Amino acid sequence: MYRVIILLLFTNLFFMLHSTGDISKYINMKYSFLSYSMIYVLFFLTIAEGIRWYLSDKKKGEVHNDCNCHTECEHEHDEHEHNHQHGKKKISKGKKIRKFLSYTFVVLPALSGVLLPVATLDSKLVDAKGFQFPSLEDSNDQYGMHQVLNPDMSQFMGKDDFLNLVTKEAKSYRGKSHIKLTDEDYLKGLEVMYNFSGDFTGNTITMKGFSYNGPELTGNQLFLLRFGIIHCIADSGAFGMMIQFPNNIHIPNDQWYQVTGTLDTAYYPPFKTRIPVLKVTSYKTISKPTDPYVYRNSFN
Repeated sequence: MYRVIILLLFTNLFFMLHSTGDISKYINMKYSFLSYSMIYVLFFLTIAEGIRWYLSDKKKGEVHNDCNCHTECEHEHDEHEHNHQHGKKKISKGKKIRKFLSYTFVVLPALSGVLLPVATLDSKLVDAKGFQFPSLEDSNDQYGMHQVLNPDMSQFMGKDDFLNLVTKEAKSYRGKSHIKLTDEDYLKGLEVMYNFSGDFTGNTITMKGFSYNGPELTGNQLFLLRFGIIHCIADSGAFGMMIQFPNNIHIPNDQWYQVTGTLDTAYYPPFKTRIPVLKVTSYKTISKPTDPYVYRNSFN
C-alpha cells in the first residue's frame, strides 16, 4: 500500500509541475517531454502496483483462513513456536524500522515538491554562491562550478566545437547596429558579446533583467542579470552585463529594468579581466516577467 501512495505522490508532483508551469523553474523546456512522459509512466506503475498489492492482500487473507482450520496442530508445538515467533518478532521489528525510514526518505521529496512553494532565484542566491568567474575558482570540478555573467558553453562541449558554435552564432548579430536581446536569444547573444566584445563595441544593445549591486562597483555602475538554465537548475547561472549610467544612481537589488545603451569594455578588478559594459542611454522600470528565467534554446 505504501508503494501505491508513494507512486501516487510522485505522479501528482509531475502533473502539478506541468499544469502550473513550474517545471520551467527546474529544467530547460526543450527537455520537458522527458518529465511529461514520467506522468504516464508513473501512472501506469501506480495501477500495476495497486493490482499487485490487491492480489497479495487477498492471498494473505486466504492463507489466514486456511490456518484457522488447523489450530490443533499449532497447540502440539506451542513451546517451539513461542521461541521461534519471539525471534521472528525481533527481526520483524528491525525490518519495520528500516522500511519506515526508507519510505520516509522517498516520500519527503514528493511531499516537499507538492506542498512547498517554488522559489524564484534572485540576487540573494548570487550573494550566497559568490560572484566570480568559474575560471578563477579553485575547484577543478566543472560540474560543481557556477556561472556568472557569461553563459560559457565551453564547459559542456569540446573546445573546437565551442569555437565553431560561437563563431556561427556571431554571424546572426554582425551588421546590426541595434541588437535586442530577447528571452529566446538572451544567452546566445550574451555569449557572442563576451567572446567578440571588440567586434560589437559601439553597437546599441537593449536588454532587460534584475539589478544586482556587485562588489567593487562605482556609484554609477551595477549589474543587470537574469538567471539562465542551460540544461537544468543544477547548471543555472546569473547571466548579464555590467551597466554604467552617466551619473551616480542608487538602485536596490532585484528591481527589473529594460535598458538601452552603447556597448564598450571595462576592466573589472575582481575578475582581473576586461568585460563588456553597457553605457546606458535610456532605461525604464518593468514588471517581473511571468517566467523570469531564460534558457539555452539552441546549440547549433
